[in-house]
Amino acid sequence: MNAQAVGKGVTPDLVSAVRRIADTTPERSVIRYHYRTMTYRDLTAAIDLMVPVTRSQQMDDRAAIVAAVFAGMPALSSERNPATVAAVIDGTFAKVLSDLAELDAAPSTLPAAGLRTNEIDLRGIASRLAGA
Repeated sequence: MNAQAVGKGVTPDLVSAVRRIADTTPERSVIRYHYRTMTYRDLTAAIDLMVPVTRSQQMDDRAAIVAAVFAGMPALSSERNPATVAAVIDGTFAKVLSDLAELDAAPSTLPAAGLRTNEIDLRGIASRLAGA
């Protein structure tokens, strides 16, 4: 998936997606460029700094994410190949969407209240087994 597809309403709000992922796995790597890695925690912190700036310029929040990537990966701004820069940005958006889909697909670690086995249930099962 590329950045253009993201902009066409195909996906949820990317800033919210980054925050959701950072809430559950803050140390998860979201970007690798050369020898540097950026975690969701770092990306979220950079986005929080960039959102007020991009919004004041009437830019959407995807611009804040792009600015945050450049802030977290300073070497990217000196990259001479525009295709490489685009690949890093598109890869970042795709990674966020992939990680969000993985997060949404993961079963909850907490059992549902109605599915718990309580002491009365166990006694009922035991009495049925004893009577058999």
